Amino acid sequence: MNASHLRSLFVFDSGDPVPCSPTDTLIPSSCRLLKVLDLRAAPIQTFPEEISNLRLLRYLSLRDTDIKTIPSSIRKLQDLETLDLKHSQVSELPIEILKLHRLRHLLVYRYEFTSYSRFHSKYGFQALPGIGALQSLQKLCFMDVNHDNTLIMELGKLVQLRRLGIINLRKEDGNRLCSSIEKLINLRALSIVSLVKEEFMDLQSLSSPPPVLQRLYLYGRLEKLPDWIPGLQSLAVIYLKWSRLPNDALKSLQKLPNLVHLELLQAVEGDTLRFEAGGFKGLKQLGIDKFEGLKCIEVEEGAMPRLEKLSIQRCKLLERAPLGIEYLTNLKVLEFFDMPEDSIMTLGPDANIPEVYYTYWRNGEWEVYCIERPGEKEMGSFINHDTLHSRLK
Repeated sequence: MNASHLRSLFVFDSGDPVPCSPTDTLIPSSCRLLKVLDLRAAPIQTFPEEISNLRLLRYLSLRDTDIKTIPSSIRKLQDLETLDLKHSQVSELPIEILKLHRLRHLLVYRYEFTSYSRFHSKYGFQALPGIGALQSLQKLCFMDVNHDNTLIMELGKLVQLRRLGIINLRKEDGNRLCSSIEKLINLRALSIVSLVKEEFMDLQSLSSPPPVLQRLYLYGRLEKLPDWIPGLQSLAVIYLKWSRLPNDALKSLQKLPNLVHLELLQAVEGDTLRFEAGGFKGLKQLGIDKFEGLKCIEVEEGAMPRLEKLSIQRCKLLERAPLGIEYLTNLKVLEFFDMPEDSIMTLGPDANIPEVYYTYWRNGEWEVYCIERPGEKEMGSFINHDTLHSRLK
């Protein structure tokens, strides 16, 4: 094809594997003026060398490919602003990446789910010495800090960052990380994953958190909820996973004015989880997962008045549906995942919820059933994994 005037090229996955030999090319040789190249899910295992000759390229996506390495020749792409390697097999980057001074978005990570309760399911890339040279970076995910204090301090130089994700943080690295984060005043999203599920993360020393932080994801144990979190007025999304906080730790979150989504996995200890009147006024989505000692969820009248979706998963000791659930008058979807059926069936007729599902993981797929509205048949039918994914994602 004559593609001499082409500026953008997108390759879409057909859904079927396509044979591709080392001599095949997905990029016409005449595409010298390309600025956008999206090869996501393309049937390639090695980095196409012809990409390095696209000197005007600004956007490059190799997402969902089987590529494992990026060649040093990528340094030729001096105009590159986005490098998307999400869900590829890349775990290391060449040092020449640091010569791409216009780079804004560097996304290198993948998920490997051997079971849906696994702690280490996210893999990023080994941190690069001198990463602070990429002064234009706005998104950096997910960097393995690799127990290197110098690298952690380098993050403080990336003052344009809006999104930062790091993995394998040790407790002793916490103070240095907090020192770097304090300099990132433009940060909107922060994700931190501990080195080991049972090791505490020390994030208390962050005295001046990013003022416009909107999304916070903390994966790992916490001795207490960091004091700076309740003061984040712009915070809209919080994920707390494996934190095992004291039972009353969530009280300090209930006054956050813009919080709309809260996900909790083994987040607090205790047998009762109580949502107090007047708390979580803007919350629309709540997930409660694997609270091992939880026996009772209580919702006081006036709590979570805007809640639209509630998911309860793997709380094996929960004796009944949440007390006071009838006060959640805006609740549209209630989901139970791998929960005792006896507790599900305690859901009273006063809970006027349009969609109620209970789901079990069996034989490598989800079985989804629904409790119909009064007057209709009581139980729904089996729903396969694809249907579940599209309905509940």
